[in-house]
Amino acid sequence: MNLKPSIRYQFRDYVLSILTFLGVNLLILIGVLAGVLSFRMGDNPNISYSGFSMACAIFLFVYGIVLPRQVTRLCVQLGICRRTAFLSLFPALLLAALVLALMGQGLLVLFQQVSLHFGAGPIFTDLFSLIYLDGAVQLSLAQHGMAILFNMLYMLAGFCLGLFFTFLFWRLNKVGCIIAALAIPFVLAGIPALMGLFPTVFAPAVRLLAFLGTLYISSPWWGMACALIFALFFALVSWMLIRRTNIRGGSLSK
Repeated sequence: MNLKPSIRYQFRDYVLSILTFLGVNLLILIGVLAGVLSFRMGDNPNISYSGFSMACAIFLFVYGIVLPRQVTRLCVQLGICRRTAFLSLFPALLLAALVLALMGQGLLVLFQQVSLHFGAGPIFTDLFSLIYLDGAVQLSLAQHGMAILFNMLYMLAGFCLGLFFTFLFWRLNKVGCIIAALAIPFVLAGIPALMGLFPTVFAPAVRLLAFLGTLYISSPWWGMACALIFALFFALVSWMLIRRTNIRGGSLSK
């Protein structure tokens, strides 16, 4: 099982996208800092920017929808089995997630120091810090390492969710795609509404969700375990969907 050619092919697609994504986030960080300094709002504790890690998860969720299908088709055309093509998605993704997490953490630390230097206050933080460290700005080396791992696992979870959607719609026929497209928003909006309308019926589910939420917040290790379980579940379902899908060859134009 030689994964290297497929990983190199995928990571070339990631590189330009990652650079563009980081460039956009750099402009956002500069804009937030400039806005705070201009309006002298540094003493306001309600002003902060902590959206980088969530933006990364959404970014790789979109990549999970866009990239795997063309990679799988091209690999099959080149005589690579679908199992190897599927497995190659994850080393490439983890490498991209590591680059994003490292560079994102570096940018946040840099802008934290700049904002403190200009008296703007600790306006730059991270989702990991907000959940588990009460929004602390000065992190130890071990805490930075945990933040990087936390962000990587949530990027993996976002990617696997996108992977599930792209393989689900690839497997379904046209009628099935229409039904799924209508059912997904109904389920996402309908289940919480039903829980609110019939609290007695859904009481066990509500208690379970409350327990999982408490467990999630209690420790970063539990939070990362939740992300990993989520990712593994959708990765397994995605493999079950793709393993018997009729795959046509991809384009070699690239």
